[in-house]
Amino acid sequence: MVALVHPETDFWIAPDTLIEGENIRLIPLQPEYIDTLTSLGDCAQIWENFPVSRQHPEVHRRYLLHSFAEMLRGQLHVFVIEIKATGLIAGTTRLFHLNREHRQLEIGSWLHPDFWKSGINTEAKYLLLKYCFQQLNTVRVQFRTDATNVRSRQALEKMGASLEGIFRNERIREDGTTRDCAFYSILDREWLGVQAMLESRLNRYNNWQMAS
Repeated sequence: MVALVHPETDFWIAPDTLIEGENIRLIPLQPEYIDTLTSLGDCAQIWENFPVSRQHPEVHRRYLLHSFAEMLRGQLHVFVIEIKATGLIAGTTRLFHLNREHRQLEIGSWLHPDFWKSGINTEAKYLLLKYCFQQLNTVRVQFRTDATNVRSRQALEKMGASLEGIFRNERIREDGTTRDCAFYSILDREWLGVQAMLESRLNRYNNWQMAS
């Protein structure tokens, strides 16, 4: 099987890396998931704050196939988010902009609205951050979102990410307008505090789920 980042560095993601939490599994993207993800992504609400919409099935399919090819070249790693109790797929999350020399990367994700405010995004971010800081020895994890995306920015801030600034005209959207982008990060020296806070949030959520 093809390795995804050259093992001469220890900044290496094995191709069969599976990350399992209390409620979800993060499963490496494989071609057999593409039909499910394409169907799941056929929802305009998902892409409202993305610079390019992937609602159209053929657009999304091409994007997923391209992402899988990039995985095989070691340029990124995409995980499918599976709900353990039901086997349902909620969306994807990925590690990209892998910078081996400076040990940093970016996390991005999308979820179907049925799974918003469910605790799944928090758990997925927690699992990936733990993997990044405790397995890859990352020194910096970056996030970015449209500066007008209040929901996403609040979620990042609640997660303990620090706002680094607003990049004006960061990119051109497919409709020709420009977007300003908010950049956030978590550093290795901040991880233990972020980890404790996220674990507390997840414990409260799991306890509420068990009681309801």
